[in-house]
Amino acid sequence: MLSPRAFEAILGIPGDVPLSIPAMAGQLRVTYFPHTRMTPRLVAFTSRLRDVLVALGVRVLPFEETLARGGGRKVEEGVVILAAGEMETGSLPVDFVANLRRTTIVGILDAPCPADTPKEMQAKLDNIVQELSWNIVQVVLFVENDRWTICTMNGAIIPCRLNEGFGEDVERTFISKVAAPVVPPHAADFRFEEGALSMSAPGIVPHVRDFEESAPLWERTGVMLFHTSTDTLRFRSPFYRRIASAYLDRRSGMSYGFLSRQLPVPVAPARGREEARHFLGSSVWEQDGVAEHDGRLFVRVPYGDQPLLVEVPPVQVLATRSGCDKAHINGKRDLMLMELDRGTITFRTPVAEEGIDYRPSYDTLTILAHAVGNALIASVMRVVAPGAVFLRHCMETGVALAHWHGIFDSRLIAKGYHVYGEQNPPVSCSTHQAAFFALEGKLRVLMNAPGHLRDHAGDVHIEPHHGVNVTWPTLTGLARVILSGRE
Repeated sequence: MLSPRAFEAILGIPGDVPLSIPAMAGQLRVTYFPHTRMTPRLVAFTSRLRDVLVALGVRVLPFEETLARGGGRKVEEGVVILAAGEMETGSLPVDFVANLRRTTIVGILDAPCPADTPKEMQAKLDNIVQELSWNIVQVVLFVENDRWTICTMNGAIIPCRLNEGFGEDVERTFISKVAAPVVPPHAADFRFEEGALSMSAPGIVPHVRDFEESAPLWERTGVMLFHTSTDTLRFRSPFYRRIASAYLDRRSGMSYGFLSRQLPVPVAPARGREEARHFLGSSVWEQDGVAEHDGRLFVRVPYGDQPLLVEVPPVQVLATRSGCDKAHINGKRDLMLMELDRGTITFRTPVAEEGIDYRPSYDTLTILAHAVGNALIASVMRVVAPGAVFLRHCMETGVALAHWHGIFDSRLIAKGYHVYGEQNPPVSCSTHQAAFFALEGKLRVLMNAPGHLRDHAGDVHIEPHHGVNVTWPTLTGLARVILSGRE
């Protein structure tokens, strides 16, 4: 599909991101935290886990060696810390970490998964986040007699086998969760133009209306979980609360799912091989997969077995801010605009109301990957399917993208929707891998079903052990379809 250089130019992420489980395992380094009290069950579990990790090519380093590599007092950045058992305040793994955004800590407890008891999904997630907060870890494993459960800060709750199948579950699930973990994006990671977005601008008003009119419908669907507030969580001390707050970029807590609207984008028609050679004056784009011309970015996109040169336009997406109540959206308070232009991400916000902090979604890269993928498909459509409804939506009214933690009933997926992602490694949102899988999978419709591109209406991107991203004409229409499946 797209070349590594093209991905780097489009999304601003490195082209050498490990995408397969063997590649992830080969780059993974872990260490066992020594300052714990372990039960016999945990001793046996961690020993088995170590054996499987080593067999998969993971480097297991002595804790003292990671300290030496990190300067003597802190664990070297990039090493995953496995902390099994009970720990003392003042001697937690986080006390040996310089930057939580570049070091993942996995807690391992001899206890039932606290998500098993509540019936409501919101309560399940609240219980998990409380366990993560108490020990300041990003992933926690709950080990029982006959199973173990992987839980992450983005809401994944994954039961795994303890006897037969243990090694397979470590390989297929655990590796991805620690090699591509959740990392909360910080506002400082992007360009921010505060107060630069007018919610009354003519090009914005119709999209705001869709958000506000769909919000009560999304509440009825029950798929949009609200928010786990840090104010409700117990921490060992104010010091650890401050660490968690800094890690979350002063967010008020953990939020789940997003709603977004891609603004209309003027896409240029794709160029075939001969036209592209004449336009660029060379055929280097076919080998490199990417080219720049007159300050514009172009990439090689396959259509069937033929390469096309497609211009990558700037894309803009209006999206819910991290932590807002998606069941009661107020456009002047809860929405922000993100733009991707040749690898640079810019956020624009309305003038902030008192008490409102605009923080980027955990899924920022994935949202923008979907948006640019829609634009690339529309560019091809201008040549091979100029009457396609999806093309008209992209250029005239924009399209919607919604994400929730759960599934999308396959009976509700109409003809023309491309479903993909089921076989991808279960990486977390916010990762480079998640953005890659979103864009790569979306574009496969150009290779797998080029003859049906006229009927292409959107797609359903499945993120294993996480949720779904659904591209639909409107947020209101998508919510109504979900509700129709429950009548």
